[in-house]
Amino acid sequence: MQIDTRVEPVQRVLIVDDEVINLKVLSNLLRDEVKVVLAKSGEQAIHRVKECPPDLIILDVKMPGMDGFETLLALRQIAAVAQVPIIFITGMSDDHYEEKGLLLGAADYIFKPFHPGIVKARVHTHLQLARQRNLLEQLANRDSLTSLANRRYYKKFLQQAWLNASQAQEPISLAILDIDNFKQYNDHHGHDEGDKLLQNVSALLESHFCQSRQLISRFGGEEFVALMPGLSQLQARDFIGEAVAIVASDSDVTISAGGASCVPSDTYTSSDLFSQADKALYLAKDNGKNCVVWSSEYFA
Repeated sequence: MQIDTRVEPVQRVLIVDDEVINLKVLSNLLRDEVKVVLAKSGEQAIHRVKECPPDLIILDVKMPGMDGFETLLALRQIAAVAQVPIIFITGMSDDHYEEKGLLLGAADYIFKPFHPGIVKARVHTHLQLARQRNLLEQLANRDSLTSLANRRYYKKFLQQAWLNASQAQEPISLAILDIDNFKQYNDHHGHDEGDKLLQNVSALLESHFCQSRQLISRFGGEEFVALMPGLSQLQARDFIGEAVAIVASDSDVTISAGGASCVPSDTYTSSDLFSQADKALYLAKDNGKNCVVWSSEYFA
């Protein structure tokens, strides 16, 4: 989990309006600066955000079927866009409608007929705020030394991954990885070199955990936690074994790993899974280090 501040990704704006002419006007105004995505109804908007969450939503108040207010409430139930700013567009100047939208959580209002300068200025402001909010969230979720996900983000990721695995009744695997003899390395080479070693090992692990469903995070000190939703015992053990081998061949140290797998149930929690992995890590250390031990217990 690294933040690249050198190149800013193109931001996405979803425009939702049942009138084609409004979609065309707004799209022409914004398409040179952002990636524009269009939807002609509230239902279509919900489908669009599930495909790829936007950075800003421009939403018409008056639409057939789901109106703008109903669409806003539905969008707020989708975790990926729960915090995305929504600007209402309307031809109605009634203060009641504006107050209702703002109370429901709209970030702003744009009134028809559109004034190009006002539209661009308000969109620019909210996109800038969204960019700053995203950067702050990334900073809050990363470890400052290694740039990996931190313990805070790991817990949030685990909660969602556990829920998804429970609903789909699919396996989830967890591994705890620990640098062997790190204290001795620190004592011999000094803390600055120890920090460099942590950064090197973290970079090797991050390059291995490159799939979006997987997470490698720094748990504390020289310890890391890996989450692998969808991977069975055998798949996860082989995958962690590859990580252990990569570190041994490309750094000055080795790592040990303990893992566990399960299918979530009412009688087996994520804390139980972590505990089993922790016990397996202890056995890996006791077995001579630089190896992987997987818990023989499997709950489904």
